Parts: sequence; structure tokens; C-alpha cells
Amino acid sequence: MRKIIYILFCLSIFCSQQVLAEDVVPSATAIRTIPTSLDFAKTYRTSSENLLYLLLSAINAHNYSIEEIQFKTGSVLFKAYTKEFIASVSAQDGYNSFIKIIPADNDYNFSPSLIQKLHAYIENNDSISFQKIL
Repeated sequence: MRKIIYILFCLSIFCSQQVLAEDVVPSATAIRTIPTSLDFAKTYRTSSENLLYLLLSAINAHNYSIEEIQFKTGSVLFKAYTKEFIASVSAQDGYNSFIKIIPADNDYNFSPSLIQKLHAYIENNDSISFQKIL
């Protein structure tokens, strides 16, 4: 009988150590941070209206959902992987425009590839100019 109690006691200690060890080790998503070299803001050599349309097409190309568009202020609220982001476009001068993409809740714990994908799409397609169809 003592052997059974001793075995159960040892198993309970072993199991409790395993549970505590799992709680101490952080998960991969908890330690993922944004590198300091990530550009949340970038300047492009195109008009602000063209850049806004390029941003909308980049969001659509990566299957992110557009929640709200404000053409007058040049801002877009979109959702990617259950996280909301705000992208704002403004004109610096007649030839250059500025875009800034930030998380809506100021929680910067997300994959940096999300913003890099949008910037890469815009850079690859910034020679495209959109025209109004009458």
C-alpha cells in the first residue's frame, strides 16, 4: 500500500512540475515583436489620390477586409487577421505622397510582414495611374 501511495505522490509532483513549466515558457506569439527597422510611414512619388487607390487595391489583393473608407481625409480602416489597422494617405507636394499604416488599437504585437506586403504591392504597382471613366 505504501508503494502505491509513494508512486501516486511522485506522479502528482511530476505532473505539477510539467504544468508549471508550460506556464513559464512564453509562446511564440507572445514574444513576437515589431523590429525597429519596419517603416510604418513611407513616401511615394505619385499623387495622393493615386496612392489611395493603390492602397485599396493592395488591401483587396491580400484578401484583407475593408471596414471603412474616407476619401475626403484619405484614410482607410481595414481588418487583417482579426486585427484592425488604420492607413492614412496625404499629399506632401504635387509629386509626392505619404502613407502611414498603424494598428487601430495601438497594440504593435503583430507580424511585420503585413505592412511589408502592402508597401511591396504599392512599390511594384506605383507606375499604374488610375483614370476616371466618364
